[in-house]
Amino acid sequence: MKRLLKIIIGFVILLLFIGTLTILSQLITIPWLSYEVEALIYQYPKLFMVFEGTLLILGGLLVLGLLVVLSVSGRRRRLVIKEGKNQIEIPKSTIEQIVQESYGTIIHPDKTKMTVKIKGKEKVAVKVRIDVRSKERFKPMAEEITQQLQNTLAETLESIDSRVTVYLREKEPTESSAFSKKQSRVV
Repeated sequence: MKRLLKIIIGFVILLLFIGTLTILSQLITIPWLSYEVEALIYQYPKLFMVFEGTLLILGGLLVLGLLVVLSVSGRRRRLVIKEGKNQIEIPKSTIEQIVQESYGTIIHPDKTKMTVKIKGKEKVAVKVRIDVRSKERFKPMAEEITQQLQNTLAETLESIDSRVTVYLREKEPTESSAFSKKQSRVV
């Protein structure tokens, strides 16, 4: 199925390339191609509609590409702090490292999933998800992590608005790995 899909996409790209060349040959004189395309258009007037369709498809692809570029460039990789004429840029990875070191004393960072989002010029949103077996039992720990992260971000980023959210996700207890493996058949 993947192979068929690749062949179809390749064929569409080839048709778009040929259509683009033929349309370009009508705008700019290309020695051999311009005359051949003109002869084909005079012989088969319906071919002109194919060229119009090619232009519409290319226009749609360009608009789609523009939307993708605009949506991807919206993700900020650096936090920019402006103090008067001075400007300080802090990479997102540095903020992530500060956050991980902060709550690493309470719970191991491997047991969590963390996302850091930089919003606008001076906003940081930190979300930490912890998989636990009982939400009630770990609720005080979540509040402690939230408070510690707020304090750490307030100390390190001073004037930056930061919001910390800690989610507890209840995890199903799993069987121990010794019982889930196949046991050997030793007689």
